Amino acid sequence: MKNSIKTFVIIFVIVSINFSANAPLRAQGVMLRGAGAVNTSMSGVATGTPLDAAGALNWNPASISALKKSELSFGLGLVIPNTRVSSSIAGISGSTKGEAGVIPNPNMAFVWRRCPKSPVTFGLGVSAVGGAASLYAAGTNPILANYAKSSQVVIFQLTPTLSYQVTNQLSVGVSPLINLASLSINPMQLGQSLVPGSELHNYGTRYAWGGGFQIGTFYDFKNHYKIGFMFKSPVWYENLQYEGKTVGAPSNPSVAHSGSFDFDLPLTLSMGLSYDGFKDTIIGVDFRYFDYSSTPGFDKGVIFKGGVPFVGGLDWESIWSIAIGVQKRWSDKLTVRFGYCWNENPIPSRSSFLNVAAPLTIQHTVSVGATYEIVRNLEFSITYAHGFKGKTTGNFSSNSLTGTVTNETSGNEILMGIAKKW
Repeated sequence: MKNSIKTFVIIFVIVSINFSANAPLRAQGVMLRGAGAVNTSMSGVATGTPLDAAGALNWNPASISALKKSELSFGLGLVIPNTRVSSSIAGISGSTKGEAGVIPNPNMAFVWRRCPKSPVTFGLGVSAVGGAASLYAAGTNPILANYAKSSQVVIFQLTPTLSYQVTNQLSVGVSPLINLASLSINPMQLGQSLVPGSELHNYGTRYAWGGGFQIGTFYDFKNHYKIGFMFKSPVWYENLQYEGKTVGAPSNPSVAHSGSFDFDLPLTLSMGLSYDGFKDTIIGVDFRYFDYSSTPGFDKGVIFKGGVPFVGGLDWESIWSIAIGVQKRWSDKLTVRFGYCWNENPIPSRSSFLNVAAPLTIQHTVSVGATYEIVRNLEFSITYAHGFKGKTTGNFSSNSLTGTVTNETSGNEILMGIAKKW
């Protein structure tokens, strides 16, 4: 058994590094709402509602002590994003539909307790925890300036976890966060001048490593109520390194250009409460805060150097989120779940033109899922999630003219997973 688990983990890590990428469907900003089919069917509710290994590892390291059994799970999500950018300036207007395609989103989770009476529980999560993808064709849309535009953000996270059950009711947990991220935006705008002709094309970036930590507490009142708290530090990345060449113009010849950009992930706070006093039913709610406005890469917006405008960041605002999930045990083998999540839009209207490549504007998401026990302790889960259309409209300037730009995003996702418990 141990050798099989080790082999599965190694294979999955290799596959995930090569194929993980995420669209904005389930995102609270750039961070995904859920981890795996079970957690996503609850719209990410997990801080005080530990139902499976993936959700518990992602949203509260202390809550893995409350899982009834050890667990190894694998999952895959297929995301279909729908994005559109429209703009108008000086009587010229255009609208372009995104063509990002179907995007895979894998995850793996492992939770193990040596024996039922042991106060120590170990865990390991391997998953893509955030990201975005978009692709727009070149055309007459003014905001695209006759260029195709694409982006792909992959945020991959490893979470070795330790939880200790202090008393029969209280547990505490900690996880170091080991992250690997890739950011590709073409034309590259971060850290670049907004002067026409200075766009960075034909460029490349390398993967960036980052680290942080999360700590959590979980308390079971033993009267059907449970509560959990999680603090996740910012994930501090090494600077994003890039090499490229400006597009050039008769008055501004193409030149090779290299540089770096500071891009981190935000501090996150989460509190969750659950109630299981109804027969075969669990109701959970999570409240979260994402501190984008203080995070390098998401702050600043347009800055000036020597009177020249530069893109200092995406100019996002910090946001609150609330998610509600319900699980109902339908029969001895079938369990069904429903979830709803609302979050504030992190992109203010003034920053619409800075976020054409990352239109993460979805605010309302619903999900429905089910788990079926194939044989004893072997479960198959499937979930469908829909992100309703969100949009942001603001102004942009080009050649001393002012126009408007609108970003719209919606999407669908199907997730499947299999879990072995013992």
